[in-house]
Amino acid sequence: MAAGDAVELQLGDGRYFLREAAYVIRLDGTTCLQLTDARGIRRIKEGDPLQVATWYQTCFDAGLPVIVQVNESRD
Repeated sequence: MAAGDAVELQLGDGRYFLREAAYVIRLDGTTCLQLTDARGIRRIKEGDPLQVATWYQTCFDAGLPVIVQVNESRD
């Protein structure tokens, strides 16, 4: 996979074309997966820590760039 390429993935009940993903731990303790789609638009997929970890693993296994971060990106 070349940098910037999008990958089609099924995450839960949704299908996405993604370039990268971040497991986000918010300061209040809630978690989400922050997804960057093929057009560079960020989306948030809410879930409990185990569900978010499962989606994160799916992204990792597909070869997407993945990170873990505290709080969501605002840009």
